[in-house]
Amino acid sequence: MAGLVGVPWSTARADEWKSFLAAGCYLTGMLLSVVFGIFPMVLPARNSEYSLTVENTQAAGYGLKIGLIWWTLGVILVTGYFTYVYRSSAGKVALPQNGNE
Repeated sequence: MAGLVGVPWSTARADEWKSFLAAGCYLTGMLLSVVFGIFPMVLPARNSEYSLTVENTQAAGYGLKIGLIWWTLGVILVTGYFTYVYRSSAGKVALPQNGNE
């Protein structure tokens, strides 16, 4: 609720950063309320026998460990790549002096 009230309040004061954070809080709160509302179910079905639950949709322990290792390596590689791209292209934009081009 704080996010829902915070968006118009911070928008009226022209504070874009607080408005962005309030909108993010509102969306997070909405998603969490749905998740906690249907918790044991991941995808409910009309017939509860066919519903997907947390227990019957999880991967095996070995697959989760391998996925965590690959995910960690991927995040490290992506972080390094974006750092390289950001630093290699920083400061190379020059504005024309006369303002016509």
